[in-house]
Amino acid sequence: MTPVCDGGSQLMVDVDLVRFAVVVDGGTAAFSCSYDSWAKLRMELLRANVLSPAYLSQAEDKFYRGESWRSPDTVPMTEEQMKEMKLKRQPDQKAISA
Repeated sequence: MTPVCDGGSQLMVDVDLVRFAVVVDGGTAAFSCSYDSWAKLRMELLRANVLSPAYLSQAEDKFYRGESWRSPDTVPMTEEQMKEMKLKRQPDQKAISA
């Protein structure tokens, strides 16, 4: 799976959402979930043990610069981890890009 973090998408006045997604099966399927802050997403990523500290730091740095981050490597992720993070299948994986 390839993790993707999109930050700073402003949907309503003063509401910034952070989206975490994973692209699976060589890019043919995607799962994602939105969080209302980086702190909440970071807590979920740490709890589910999805990203290494180095990748988490890279994603956080990009988030605070208002940029998207896409993992340079694929990351193993179990179905249990996906359930813990409440990731939902997305109908169009092209909507998830960095």
